[in-house]
Amino acid sequence: MDIKKGKVIKKIIVVGLSIALLIGLVACGSKDTGSSKKKNAADTLNIAFQPAPGYIPLKLLSENGWLDEALKKAGYDIDVNWTEFESGPPENESFAAGQQDIGVMGNVPSIAGKASGQDRTYIGISTNGEQTEGIVVKEDSGINTVADLKGKKVGLVVGSIVQDLLDRLLKKEGLTSADIKVVNLATSEQIEALATGQVDAIATWAPTLTKSVNTEGNKLLADGTGIFLAENTIFGRTEYINANPEIVQIFIRQYARAAQEVKSDIDGYAEKYKDYYGLDKDLLVSALEGANFPIAITDEDVADLQITADFLYDNKFVKTHVTVKDAVDFQFIEDEEVKSYLTY
Repeated sequence: MDIKKGKVIKKIIVVGLSIALLIGLVACGSKDTGSSKKKNAADTLNIAFQPAPGYIPLKLLSENGWLDEALKKAGYDIDVNWTEFESGPPENESFAAGQQDIGVMGNVPSIAGKASGQDRTYIGISTNGEQTEGIVVKEDSGINTVADLKGKKVGLVVGSIVQDLLDRLLKKEGLTSADIKVVNLATSEQIEALATGQVDAIATWAPTLTKSVNTEGNKLLADGTGIFLAENTIFGRTEYINANPEIVQIFIRQYARAAQEVKSDIDGYAEKYKDYYGLDKDLLVSALEGANFPIAITDEDVADLQITADFLYDNKFVKTHVTVKDAVDFQFIEDEEVKSYLTY
């Protein structure tokens, strides 16, 4: 054999073996680190919710593993974390600290968070319903109309959705919030405060609304019928949504799936979750029947949320006037799979 030719062949063999070894190492490395995991995906999805019947699809979703399964099927290997908050203001604090990615929240705290500088995008409506928020008084209080609240103490969560409801009800009677005395009370304090006379009325939402109305000696003074849609938003950090649109889309699909499941068997899920909400089954059935789970966000929703944004700004509760339509992304509810679930 020619010596030069032998050296060339030897070099070719060495190079070939090196390439093969490199391919093998890359393959092994991919296998070890999880080749099914998609590039540029977030490592976590942190979801915030609250213990209200209108959010029951999220309660179901957090327990049945559908979201985790759907993400895994799509090639994502991420941790899904669920955090429950009593109301919107503390949930906003968690978002401000960068601890949450997607959440559900009533209109007032949701827009107030946006106005405070949190860069959030609205992607849907989790729940609404004219009878899901209301004002409760004692039957013997002498308060028979909203106009009778003038000069009275009203307990509510300051910065929550019911501030908007109360404002609209007062306006209808030619009054403003300056005509009443607002007492900041957590939902867990409200029924006792009404019973002991610390306040003359409470403005609240289910399940506290349901419990208080069905407490002996109490009565519903007014709810949102004909005046208030009680919009609860689905939103997320804009940075997270823009960086992980497929993850967000999968979340919305599974949310819609869970909403359809709850609507298909309200009686069964009322039985399952009655202890969680601290309600008798029949009362939870009533609360669920009065709640809508639209998931999709419409132009009507945007217009109603803008009324809330105007209310917050005009009353100097926030310093920034939010234009809601500029913060809405409709793409996720336009998905065909999402639409297939929204048939109830």
